[in-house]
Amino acid sequence: MGTRKTKEELNEIKKQYTVNDLWSWSRYNTYKSDHYAYFLKYIKHVKEDRKDSIYCASGGYCHDILENYYNGKLKQEDMIESYEDSLMTMNLAGYKYDRSDEDKNDAIARKYESCIKHFFRNHIKPDNTNMILEMFCLIKITDDIIFNGYIDNCDVYKDENGEKRIIITDYKTSTIYKGEKLEKESGQLYLYAEGIRQKTKLPLDHISIRYLFLKYVTVNIMQANGKWKERQIERNQIGEKLMSNAKMWLKKCGYNPDDYTEDIILYNSLDNLPDDVKEKFIFSDCYVQIPLTEEKINELKENIIETVNEINSKSEEYNKTKDEKLFWIDVTEKDEYFLSVLSGYSRKLHKPYNEYLEQKEMFNTNTEENENENEIDNDLLDFLADL
Repeated sequence: MGTRKTKEELNEIKKQYTVNDLWSWSRYNTYKSDHYAYFLKYIKHVKEDRKDSIYCASGGYCHDILENYYNGKLKQEDMIESYEDSLMTMNLAGYKYDRSDEDKNDAIARKYESCIKHFFRNHIKPDNTNMILEMFCLIKITDDIIFNGYIDNCDVYKDENGEKRIIITDYKTSTIYKGEKLEKESGQLYLYAEGIRQKTKLPLDHISIRYLFLKYVTVNIMQANGKWKERQIERNQIGEKLMSNAKMWLKKCGYNPDDYTEDIILYNSLDNLPDDVKEKFIFSDCYVQIPLTEEKINELKENIIETVNEINSKSEEYNKTKDEKLFWIDVTEKDEYFLSVLSGYSRKLHKPYNEYLEQKEMFNTNTEENENENEIDNDLLDFLADL
């Protein structure tokens, strides 16, 4: 298991590379996501004033539980109890999945927590693995730009030819990434792969990167034509999503589907099915492999260099002018979910977000006033009509 570097150790690394800063993916990604939040956090050093979003806390607890299980501090059957304890802690602290709507918050909690509990009840440590957990990693982008980070799980093994290979796994408690979203969110893993390559001198094709999505299960389902089809399903919807496939195979194998469907929904499971039907479904944890190419790494490096140069230029200009508009963002409706639910800064500190909300509130007020005026006009017309 890796250990966190002390401030003194990080300072020694800076001296070694003759740099003033060590960059992190979190810092870089904060700027990419929200220039003004970067300004508050890294330029003004303003502490976040909202700590009630549960997603970050829950993800941290899940990481810790998995790490403790893999390094032998927790038994498989103890993970669910540890997760229940974390839920109690988060509830007592007032953490919310949705800050603005209590009913929505409760609905999300039921779904989210059901999926995570199912994962911890069913996840088993992979065999024949040599895991390095929370491994510290340095990545040299240029002589002046050095990144550092901690890899959730770095699995080292030898293939059938005796050659060393490494699998980098990042744990995710979020909604599964697919398509453009998967590519967009995979920069951190590209970065870690480059760091591993620099450290080990392994060829890039000996390094693999992937996500483990805790909320999902991968199911390989045999189709009626004898071919297998792979699906990723949220763990709380196993019974619902696989019902039609289960009914088909029950019928084909000579069973009455009505004898089993109630339990499938009730227990959210196919465990009650006859063995010759169950064998048509193969369940596994939801690992999502990400294609790793030289092109992707180079694209990321170029973007990092451009972004860091932009940040440094704006920071120097701000030190001269104290003009926070250098980091201003134009908030739109598409930003609202992130800023209302996921951001650590409230409207009190996040001025662009506050400006957006004020304009929205003004519009809503004007709309209500217009509606009231229309009601008065209609009442007057009705009165005149009666005359």
